[in-house]
Amino acid sequence: MLSSAATFIYSAPYLRQQFRSPLMEAFQLTEMQLGNLSSTYGIACMLCYLPGGWLADRVSPRRLVIISLLAGAVTFAWMATVPGYSSLLVIYAAWGVIGILVLWSAMLRQVRVIGDDGEQGRLFGLLEGSRGLFEAALFTLASLLFSWFTVQAAGISAVFGLYALLSGGLGLWMLVGSKDAGADGAESAAIKISDVLLIVREPTVWLMCVMLTAVFHLFWAIIEFPSFGERAGFEMTVAATLAMGTLRVWMRPVGGVLGGIVGDRIANARAVLWLLAVGTAICVFLATMSTSPGSTWILWALVVPFGSLVYAVRGLIWAVLQDCPIPTYLTGTAIGFISIMGYSSDIYIPQVSSYLLSTYADQAGYQLFFAYIAVASVIGFGATWWLMRLGAADVPLAYEAESHVGAR
Repeated sequence: MLSSAATFIYSAPYLRQQFRSPLMEAFQLTEMQLGNLSSTYGIACMLCYLPGGWLADRVSPRRLVIISLLAGAVTFAWMATVPGYSSLLVIYAAWGVIGILVLWSAMLRQVRVIGDDGEQGRLFGLLEGSRGLFEAALFTLASLLFSWFTVQAAGISAVFGLYALLSGGLGLWMLVGSKDAGADGAESAAIKISDVLLIVREPTVWLMCVMLTAVFHLFWAIIEFPSFGERAGFEMTVAATLAMGTLRVWMRPVGGVLGGIVGDRIANARAVLWLLAVGTAICVFLATMSTSPGSTWILWALVVPFGSLVYAVRGLIWAVLQDCPIPTYLTGTAIGFISIMGYSSDIYIPQVSSYLLSTYADQAGYQLFFAYIAVASVIGFGATWWLMRLGAADVPLAYEAESHVGAR
């Protein structure tokens, strides 16, 4: 349920990775306006991470999932009417509130508390993989639905109508089909200032913030990957771009599950380190490669390993949280704080992309963007190496053995 709910709520703001050109044509958007929508979503997310963590430590995850699904269905139905730019800004902001205030920390908290330290890589990898399976199936269905329409605005409207139908249907099914299990393990006591200070003063938490920022930069590289093939001189058609985007999304369940298994075998932080290193190398290659129709086969050859890598490191990054000595009852708050710092890049990365693509020719703009991603990945590599040097993996989780009541 967590994976399916997350698929609807979190894939909608990133439909640009699959339908960039159709979205721009249907809603009559410029590059800067498309970037502004993504930045609006990022700002709303940033404002909601910490209160979302607080909420996750108090409210039943099931209740939060139902609220997010039903609220999401309303916004998807609104999108299906193909509203104007000002309405789009409101919708993207609402997606940030729904996804982060209501769902995000509750989802990650639930995963962390159901397994021990030796299972964190597999559990978070399974979450990423199952989300990827649902997302790949949804994107495949959406692409097929879109292809039935000759007018792009009608196709985009149908895609969001599909989102509304599935999200609303699942939310109603959960609402009437099962009993509420109460707090579902959520804590009800108030978080103290001393608890927040415990999180802020922990060096490994700040290193995780930097690592998460780097991982999210890599995610934006894979978002722009199909558009790179369409607009940077490879002369790929819209149909070929959709096919490449769909193939890339199918790498999410593969990368998520395999990354989790590898992380539990060689240590999650070490796996993140090597994945960031390889991701950096791929971005450097993309920033310097020849962009011509004759090189299109290289993109097709890269989409499988690059997609698998990005989704593997996305799944693993939260498993590294076990290396931070944070008590379980503060997991939601810690996730909220780390997310504020790490995912704040969702505000400025689309602005960087829009600026580069508006200022330079498509080929130069995209390659400068990949070079920028490579620099961010190098910084994340350094933060991961530092975390490992601190011996974070060997630090006993002293707080973990304390119950919430005992900690008080």
